[in-house]
Amino acid sequence: MVADDLVIKIFVSESFAENTYVVHKSGCADCFIIDPGFEPELIIDYLKKNHITPQAILVTHGHMDHVAGNEAIKNEWENCRIYIGKEDAYKLTDPRGNLSMSFGFPMTSPPADYLLSDGEKFIVAGIEIEALYLPGHSRGHVIYLIRSETELVLFSGDVIFADSIGRYDFPDGNYDALIDGIREKILTLPESTTLYPGHGPKTTVGRERRYNPFLAGDIC
Repeated sequence: MVADDLVIKIFVSESFAENTYVVHKSGCADCFIIDPGFEPELIIDYLKKNHITPQAILVTHGHMDHVAGNEAIKNEWENCRIYIGKEDAYKLTDPRGNLSMSFGFPMTSPPADYLLSDGEKFIVAGIEIEALYLPGHSRGHVIYLIRSETELVLFSGDVIFADSIGRYDFPDGNYDALIDGIREKILTLPESTTLYPGHGPKTTVGRERRYNPFLAGDIC
């Protein structure tokens, strides 16, 4: 796979301004979805209009705004498999764990079809993906790295944003784990690596090394 072959479609779920990504190779009828949010009908409409079939849902972590669309997607494509980190799998079916109970509208997702290990590589829709555990925002948070000969793309969920980092005040959050993980698993990537976060605009490793106030001075 070369970078120019990768198509990334972004949907922003209004209620939490959460980013959902549909990823596929140009001209390929298969795709995967990262973190379906609260407006799955937009994703479903896009896929059907473009005759694209989701092979998998890749969940970065189990908070409600990142899993709310799982059920609707699975209802349309029952063979679409849900991937998630082992430590966050319970949140899919636990309204307290996924924080929806705290917001007054308890919800659940279908359970996981596959539990990921740290550093595991797998192929979906013809694209090789590497799953890396990065706790701190959520105990089982996973980031997804796609490598090519010319570019690296990282779907970073809620651990790092443009000029910010993820919250660490949830029940299984941890500031030290979050910062250490960002430094060890994200800032060690090439500066040109594009980061697609769970909220807000895309950014790059180089930009966050220089300008993110939480990571000042982390220039390798």
